[in-house]
Amino acid sequence: MSFRDIGMKIQAAREEKGLSQEQLARLVGCSQSALSNYEKGKRRLYLSQLEKMAEVLDKPLEYFVDSLSSSHPPQPTSSDRDERFVKLVNLLGRLSDEEINEVMRYIEYLEWKRSGGS
Repeated sequence: MSFRDIGMKIQAAREEKGLSQEQLARLVGCSQSALSNYEKGKRRLYLSQLEKMAEVLDKPLEYFVDSLSSSHPPQPTSSDRDERFVKLVNLLGRLSDEEINEVMRYIEYLEWKRSGGS
């Protein structure tokens, strides 16, 4: 999912809630111009910012980040990969040390599996 897709969902949720850009921007602690750029997909939106918007707009985070359903899944681009990497890093930041170790073991398993399991 691209920043543009997320931005379109932010705009739809904002309008559904009956808020102007200025009102939502004030509620989430950013400028109206920043919010406008988020909605247009012209500005990077970090997970913490999106979590705040989801809370204010009464939507689950998944509403904004789940891929749009279509019969043909979108081809991943380098920006999609970058977005997934940023999301992954943000999620890792919320894990305990033990959970991070578990993720590391899983990554090591995937590398082992990819190399043929030897």
